[in-house]
Amino acid sequence: MNKRFCAIWLVFVVLSAAGCSGGAGNAAQTEPAEASLTPNESGTDAAAAWPTDKWSRSAPERQGVDGEQLAKADKRIKENYLNVYSLLVVRHGYLVYENYYHGMNNSSAAPVFSVTKSVMSALTGIAMNEGLLDNTDQKLSGLLPDMFAGMDDNRKGDITLRDVLTMSGGLESIDSDYNAYFTSGDWLKYALSKPMVHNPGEQFDYNTGLTHFLSGVISAAAKRDTFSYAQEVLFKRIGMKVSNWEHDGKGIYGGGSGLYLKPEDMAKFGYLYLHKGKWNGEQIIPEAWVEESTKKQITVASGVDYGYLFWLETMGAKDGSPGYSTFRADGAGGQKIVVVPELDLVVVVTANQRSTSRDKADTQAIIADYVLPAVK
Repeated sequence: MNKRFCAIWLVFVVLSAAGCSGGAGNAAQTEPAEASLTPNESGTDAAAAWPTDKWSRSAPERQGVDGEQLAKADKRIKENYLNVYSLLVVRHGYLVYENYYHGMNNSSAAPVFSVTKSVMSALTGIAMNEGLLDNTDQKLSGLLPDMFAGMDDNRKGDITLRDVLTMSGGLESIDSDYNAYFTSGDWLKYALSKPMVHNPGEQFDYNTGLTHFLSGVISAAAKRDTFSYAQEVLFKRIGMKVSNWEHDGKGIYGGGSGLYLKPEDMAKFGYLYLHKGKWNGEQIIPEAWVEESTKKQITVASGVDYGYLFWLETMGAKDGSPGYSTFRADGAGGQKIVVVPELDLVVVVTANQRSTSRDKADTQAIIADYVLPAVK
C-alpha cells in the first residue's frame, strides 16, 4: 500500500477535525499574461491554438475579461485564501490569467483528490466507446464476480455502473473514516464490506470508496492498470503530462482520489469537456457521454445536482440575473475545474488541503465573486 498517500490523508483528517489552518506565505506570481503574448495568438479575431503542447496566451481584455476585476481576485486570495496555490482563467481558448502562490508554479503537480472521480467518468465513457464495457446498466457483480462472491447482502450484487457514476450505490460511505479506508490495503474489499443503507439507485450518498470500483472495472476490462490505460486513451492525446497516481495495496489506481495534476493540465481536461470531448478535430470522449455526464442525473440538494461524477450548479445569479449553468470537477481542500459553456470559460483553482481560508469560505467563492463578474 502506498504509505505516502495514507500519510497525506491522515494529516488532512486530523487537521480538519482540529479546525487547523495553514499559515500565510508570500505569493509566487507568474508574469502577467500580457508579458507572455505570442504574435498571431493574442487577438479575438483568430482562434487559439489547441493547447496540446502549450496554452495560447492573451491579455484578459482582448478576450472580453476585465483584468482589474481579476486583480481584485488576486488581492482577495492574498488577504483571505491562505490555502490557494493557483488560479487560472481560460477564455476563448486563451490562458488570460495565471497566478501561483506559496512557492508553487506552473510545473507544480499536487494531489487533486476527488477531481480524480471526474477523470474516471471520462475513462468510463471511453471504455464503453471502445467496447470494453457495454452500458451503464451493467452490474459490478458481473464485471468483478470474484469480488462479489459470498456477499452478506444480495442488494450489493445489484449495484450498477450508473449507480456508481451517480453516487447512489447504497453502500455506507467510507468518507466518514478516510484513514481506515486508505490504510486497509484493499480499498475495494473495504468499500464493499460496508453495509447497505439504501437500495441501489435510490439516493445520492457521496462515497469515495464506491468510485474506486470504476478503476477496478476498467483495469479488469482493459487487462492493464488504469493509469496505463488513461495515459494512452486520454492524457497523452491532449498533452496532459501526468506522472503520479496513488494506488492501493492490490495495485488498483485510485478511482475516487489519488491523481496528482498540474493546474495547466487540469485546464486542458476542462477545455476538453467544454468542447464536448473533441480535441483538435479528434473525438477523445464520445460527445453523447459528455452530454450525459454533465446534465442532471440525480439531485444532491437544493440548487445542486450531479451528473456522472460532475457537480452541476448555477453560479453568478444576483441582482435579477439568472446566472450561468456550470459543471465542475471538485476535490477536497478547494481543487476546482469549473466549466461555463455559455461564457466559453474554464477556471481552475488548486489549494492546500491541509489549510483553509481565513473566513472558511470555499475556493469556489473566488470564481463566483470575482472571475464570473469579470467576464463581459
